[in-house]
Amino acid sequence: MKKKIFTRLFAIVCVVLFVTSLTLTSCTDGDDSGTTPTPGGNGEGGSASVTFSSVTASGSPTTSLTLTFSQAVTGLTTSNITLSGVSGVTKGTLSGSGPTYTLGISGTFSSGTLTVAVAKSGFTFSPASRTVAVTGGSGVTNDPRPSSPESMTTKTAMQYFTDEGITVGINVGNSLDAVDAWSSPGKPMAIETAWGNPVVNQTYITGLKNLGFKIIRIPVTWNGHIGSAPNYTIEESYLKRVAEVAGYAEKAGLKAFINIHHDGHHDLGGWLFKAFDNDAATVTKFEKVWTQIAEYFKNYGDWLMFQGFNELHTGDWGEGNSAQYAVINNLNQKFTDAVRATGGNNAKRFLLYYGYNTHKTIATNSNFALPNDGANGTTRQIVGFHYYYPYDFSLEAKNHTYTGFESTLASDLAAFKTKFVDNDIPVIIGENGPARYSNYPGNTGYNQANVAAAKANRLTFIDLLYGTARSNGLVPIYWENGAYDSATAEEGDFSLINRNNGTANSTESAEVITRMITAVNNATPPGGGTPTTPPGGGTGTTAVWTSYNPNIDSKGSTATLTLAGGQYTFTGSLSAESESYAQAVFNPDTATLTAMRSMTSFSFKVTGDGKQYEVMLPTSESNVSYNHYRYRFTAPAAETTITVNVPDNLSQANWGGAGVVEFVKNNIQNMQFQPVVSGSFSLKVWDIRTYQ
Repeated sequence: MKKKIFTRLFAIVCVVLFVTSLTLTSCTDGDDSGTTPTPGGNGEGGSASVTFSSVTASGSPTTSLTLTFSQAVTGLTTSNITLSGVSGVTKGTLSGSGPTYTLGISGTFSSGTLTVAVAKSGFTFSPASRTVAVTGGSGVTNDPRPSSPESMTTKTAMQYFTDEGITVGINVGNSLDAVDAWSSPGKPMAIETAWGNPVVNQTYITGLKNLGFKIIRIPVTWNGHIGSAPNYTIEESYLKRVAEVAGYAEKAGLKAFINIHHDGHHDLGGWLFKAFDNDAATVTKFEKVWTQIAEYFKNYGDWLMFQGFNELHTGDWGEGNSAQYAVINNLNQKFTDAVRATGGNNAKRFLLYYGYNTHKTIATNSNFALPNDGANGTTRQIVGFHYYYPYDFSLEAKNHTYTGFESTLASDLAAFKTKFVDNDIPVIIGENGPARYSNYPGNTGYNQANVAAAKANRLTFIDLLYGTARSNGLVPIYWENGAYDSATAEEGDFSLINRNNGTANSTESAEVITRMITAVNNATPPGGGTPTTPPGGGTGTTAVWTSYNPNIDSKGSTATLTLAGGQYTFTGSLSAESESYAQAVFNPDTATLTAMRSMTSFSFKVTGDGKQYEVMLPTSESNVSYNHYRYRFTAPAAETTITVNVPDNLSQANWGGAGVVEFVKNNIQNMQFQPVVSGSFSLKVWDIRTYQ
């Protein structure tokens, strides 16, 4: 991402408050110049007194230690922790924040009493160390990598994307790419929890698969975990943590990218942008870092792909001139050569290439050139760019509408089809919005009256962007960054996912996600043909209804539901009175009900009056209509097939946005359609099918 994350984080951390008679210190946004007072001190070398409360061991054999302190300890790293007393124990990944941290351990060691000591400048720990009983075992390596090479396809990248149904994705943003650039000025450190998100877990990643995404992008910042010249050795514990997160994707059945992310960022202590100064040492470091990453992940199969770098530029955020592209093209070549030289699966691994600043003009900028990949030609290459346009709507979310942008978007995406897709090179939109309209400090024109319109426009823009992307053969991957604080943010809200359980974090988020998946599924891919086959493949199973009937309130709504020529016609008028409803209820036979309770998606053909409707899946625990699991759509004038993804875990924000309602898929009762807007309505639905 661009400036969408780090400035607000500096604003968060530039005021440091320690609870026990400590000094309050402020600093300017993003400025690390001058003297930074020691945490808890008086600016002259003082030290905060912290009680080292406890250390506990988990696992048999022991695989992790949890350290608890009396107050927050900022910027703690593995180098601040010393283990002794038990031979063979190796420190792994450190996660956590505030007063609690978890340290992974590995090695071949015997059971015994382990001494854990903590020392960090600016803090005085009492006691300085604690002991804990650990359970040993034979070969506690915790190595997440496959012990032998996984399968690697011989298909071209385009064939692979097509056959594997890779059509839509999401970023695991602000986690492994997060950077603590303030605790130790001049020594930025990539810390997974530095920007407010919890440690990435399997449930979260599996949830992304259940929501309908096909591929995830795992941004990784390596700063603080790379040793000095000439070897630039990456800490094995950090490589291991990246492998663990990548492994979550594999277990969930997702494809994934890993990359070098904020190491190229000007304001987060990056280093890669120095390549624009013709700095040979920077290029050498880049090559050696990629050689190590490639070697470590060499046994992984074709589902794991590499991306050389992120939004790399001189600081101008521009399109890129010939001199700037000379640097970009050279780095892409060095990246390719480093990966291919490690051999094994990496000789054929799919590689993703970005242009200058990931700009949308990559497809039309003659300065951009794909690297020479030897005998592979372009068959293992993927091109990517980012799309935060129109900027004030998609990224800053200051404008609640995008009127007039449709033709620009169509032209922008069509250029990538012409240049790359038509030449059998897949293209991803590696980051995009739009963000949620939010009342953050920079949005001085925020108006509560615009919220409803902003949401409606966000949803229709998703339809437009994701549908147009699919029609041009592009794969949109949404920038989702988890934690969002409107009090300090500098852009709209990109968060969609509850990072603990992998479900949508609000009603609007659930609608955004559903619109993404549906827009892609319903779009016609390049070259004609049919829209994407719904999950499960095939033609699906036609639903059989034992009965169908209208269901209306007692507040003046009217409705009729008739069947003719295989089409159900639902007409009437929805009262404007509060809590009014008019529903078309379809009651399934036993076989259809069984299929509905295990379906991964369903589809229906529809025409209508251009108004908004909802299709609902009532369950036995959702006893009121406004809390049924639902999908909202606009009834088109022309015949359209709409496909709705049905995740394993059904949940959505409660009516009114207070809390989350969870549904048991196995308790689905029937299927219902209802109008959303009061007044007359007219809808036809038919050919309802379920997919397993």
